[in-house]
Amino acid sequence: MDKKILKRDFIIANLAGGLGVAVMLARILLQHVGKIPNPPCIFFYYTHMYCPGCGGTRALFSLFKGHIIKSICYNPAVVFGAILILYYEVTFLMTIVGKKDRVYYTKSIKPIILYVIMVLVFTVVRNILLVGLGIDLIEQAGAM
Repeated sequence: MDKKILKRDFIIANLAGGLGVAVMLARILLQHVGKIPNPPCIFFYYTHMYCPGCGGTRALFSLFKGHIIKSICYNPAVVFGAILILYYEVTFLMTIVGKKDRVYYTKSIKPIILYVIMVLVFTVVRNILLVGLGIDLIEQAGAM
């Protein structure tokens, strides 16, 4: 394992990811304060069901305010995605900074596959509750 290459890749990935997050947050904040329009969810508009990303912005703002349970109710993908990213960040840093050639991060894609499965299962369950039982989890999270 070449730590110089790993360090370079870590820096490039974090710069690219950081730029992407900064642009996304700027857009969300501008929509939140009414400076740019908030486009409707096309999936919800045509199907009257929630897409995997519905509630994500509200979940993000709730997470920023420290309301973890409320954030999970809006969309657990945000909280669990943050945990997954934090895991990879910490383990990559431990590998780069470590004195030996020990690798702390997993090269397996199983955590990512589990994350995608969790998002899809939550989407299906949320829509069954919405369409089948009339229970709107996003609306109930907003009332918390």
